[in-house]
Amino acid sequence: MSPAKPRLLLIGHPYAALENRKKVQALAAHFDLTCVTSTMEDGIILGRPASDFDNESDAAQRRYELIRLPRSRKSTTTFHYLGLHRVLRSRSFEIVLVENEPWAAICWQARLLTGLFQPHCKFGIFTWENVERPSWKGWLLGHIYRAMTATTDFIIAGNQAAKALVVKRGARPADVHVDAQLGVDLSSHAPADPTQRSQLRRAHGLPMEALVIGYCGRLTDEKGLRELLTACERHQPLHLALLGAGPLKPWLEEQARLLPWLHLLPPRPHWEIPDFLRCLDLFVLASQPVRSLKNCWEEQFGHVLIEAMACGVPTLGSDSGAIPEVIGMKEAIFRHSDADALGSVLGSFCQNVSARQELAERQLERTRQQYSHEAVAQRWAGFIFGIMEDREPLR
Repeated sequence: MSPAKPRLLLIGHPYAALENRKKVQALAAHFDLTCVTSTMEDGIILGRPASDFDNESDAAQRRYELIRLPRSRKSTTTFHYLGLHRVLRSRSFEIVLVENEPWAAICWQARLLTGLFQPHCKFGIFTWENVERPSWKGWLLGHIYRAMTATTDFIIAGNQAAKALVVKRGARPADVHVDAQLGVDLSSHAPADPTQRSQLRRAHGLPMEALVIGYCGRLTDEKGLRELLTACERHQPLHLALLGAGPLKPWLEEQARLLPWLHLLPPRPHWEIPDFLRCLDLFVLASQPVRSLKNCWEEQFGHVLIEAMACGVPTLGSDSGAIPEVIGMKEAIFRHSDADALGSVLGSFCQNVSARQELAERQLERTRQQYSHEAVAQRWAGFIFGIMEDREPLR
């Protein structure tokens, strides 16, 4: 008879999305798992109704319990879950893990309720935050971080900079694991053969024989789209396909009226993204850091990178934030906010088919080994098991 799996309560609003719950399913191979997430909400995500990203089609296959609770507000860091106390009082857990930033209200709600109702538990958080905030915000958050590390048994950090931030504020390095939050579904993300790619290009209205560069995600300045357009203009003939929504869309629409090689595609739900990616000859994520009191951000992972690589598309990225960690290949990295640097790397791959093929093969293998949902879940589980064996809880 196999030993009982540890009981894990996973709390995270990302799991309201159907695609993201594939990671929870993979974790359930290692834990007796209960997942608390949000109720299906009205609203718009990347220009589409939120309901496009969530349904109950996975219910019959779940190896875990999914509990949906209403959020007190729509902001991703200032909400708390209504009814979470009833979940924590209803059964015994060995691990409680919350996925949000260290200052998020839900982290502190879960920490307080765990201390009240599950004092024997190991309590952990997943954090993406990878930048120091300026001015008084940085001072305040520094104190919040220290309170967090003093009351948390383990931390999973989405990138190396996030680990450095929590270690600086008191976390023991051995108690911090760096890993992806979400993997990628290798069954739905796979390379296309030439016939499939021709069919997909026709369906997306893209030229059949041209060299097509692509990007998918938020249409904002911090994604480096202005620099990407400039670099592509210098390396004609090629075509650029941008899929998504955001504040930069009106400017891009104006550019598309002037540039016949620029194609703007409307946003798609998660399950339609692989078909777009398989149309491409190269994928580019040109993100750049933002530093202001109001908005302080740098790419925390760039999940679309591993989606593109899993689809067999050679993938280039800037040196902003976690992008070099995710891609893991220096020749595919260029200096952020620099159209000339982007153009140099882009041009070298546009002109060399064998270099594109070789990069795509290496990136595909890296993704299969490192970034499947199963690989991510296995590393998370191994780290948490080690924490459980290492020492008694802090409380």
